[in-house]
Amino acid sequence: MDTITLTGVHANGTHGVLTFEHERPQTFVVDVTLHLDLAAAGQSDDLNDTIDYGRVAKDIVAVIEGPHVDLIERLAQRIADKILADAPAVASIDVTVHKPHAPIVVAFADVSVSISRVRATDNGRTAEKHAIHNAVVALGGNVGEVESTLRAAVREIDALPGTQVTGISPLYRTAAWGMADGTPDFLNAVVELGTTMGSHELLAALQNIEANHGRIRENHWDSRPLDLDIIDFDGITSADPDLALPHPRAWQRAFVLAPWAALNPNAKLAGAHEGPVADLLAAAPDRNAVQLESEDWMLGGHAVKQESASESEPVSRKAIISLDSTSQDAERLFRETIVSIDSVPGNQVQGISPLYHVSHFDSPDAMSAVIQIETKLPPADLIAVLGSIESVHDLAVDLDLVDMEGVTSDEPNCSIPWPSARNHASVLAPWLDMDPNASLGGDPVAFLLAMAPDAGQVGLLSDNWILSNSWADGRTSYER
Repeated sequence: MDTITLTGVHANGTHGVLTFEHERPQTFVVDVTLHLDLAAAGQSDDLNDTIDYGRVAKDIVAVIEGPHVDLIERLAQRIADKILADAPAVASIDVTVHKPHAPIVVAFADVSVSISRVRATDNGRTAEKHAIHNAVVALGGNVGEVESTLRAAVREIDALPGTQVTGISPLYRTAAWGMADGTPDFLNAVVELGTTMGSHELLAALQNIEANHGRIRENHWDSRPLDLDIIDFDGITSADPDLALPHPRAWQRAFVLAPWAALNPNAKLAGAHEGPVADLLAAAPDRNAVQLESEDWMLGGHAVKQESASESEPVSRKAIISLDSTSQDAERLFRETIVSIDSVPGNQVQGISPLYHVSHFDSPDAMSAVIQIETKLPPADLIAVLGSIESVHDLAVDLDLVDMEGVTSDEPNCSIPWPSARNHASVLAPWLDMDPNASLGGDPVAFLLAMAPDAGQVGLLSDNWILSNSWADGRTSYER
């Protein structure tokens, strides 16, 4: 493949996570390499057979001078999207965005982010490299300890390279409709996920998970310990014989539609039978064979009864939760814990910090992270849920409610803000990385971190750990 390279395109833009960066323009410098076939241009000497790199430069400047974004990763993606849209001859593109005046407190020469993107083909099999795709996967089974198998499958899906489960439906019980009398009921659920995998790569990974749980694909309609189906992938419509999208029978299967609608009331199915999932469910022939089994099934029997002091509608608040573990498998434990927290009714994970290493002089080193959630649970109930999740993982992970919006409490076992958090860099450093404007008890977290006695014992491990199998895969050399 031939290349055209354009380097050093300068423009001023208001991009960055800090407040002043939203208002005060600074210089960004962009390099791009376009991969395309230049054979025709070499023969014809005609501009129409190649790329007008003057227009490419204008596209870059337009994006830099355009709407604000927090991350230079996002700025690079917008530049790639713009050029790929305006230059159909480009097969792939490499984009590097330099931020030479980034607000870093140490001496440095440059900060840059580089991405590579590949143009998608019409059938969806080749998608942009490293782009995040959105998929809906249905889970089911009726052989063995099905609920436990489905929980394990969710965690194994979340552990796939470049994949994060972003939503988990309630669990439904489905009569074995259309099968022989005495066939055990099915349990069904749906998960939404983001993944850097292509659709066929994801399908192969799901089939491998099925096989690991004893699934043998002999008779399509047999009972099975685990069934994983891609229902939707980026809204693509495809008649590919290896992977038809959306799933060709999803529109008439209540055991898919019911959990999907419960997870996302606004979900829509694409394709020949397109329409709101809720409407398709109302017309599904097996809608009466599907019953709600459990809303907190991901907690594995450790759920706590939630009691509200008032019968009024629960208040939704932001909360900060810290994760800490000395386990060698801490990263996986953190991922599973985040999935469990997000699956609790009333909770929604909104932010995940980078992963940090914590050095201890008289005990094993640890890993730590912080998440922000939106929750309708009262603080005592949320703390109890966190304790239940700790129990699920045999106390190998320590979870603490650090702060909750609008809540101050000195009750036993419910101190908010968490008093000792002010002195723990293992909490403050990832929290500050996730939210540079965070404050605790009226004090900026940046100030508390500077004063923390253990500030020298924490160090960044990975900025992208939630989407990688190994922290080393996501390591970065820049700050935000």
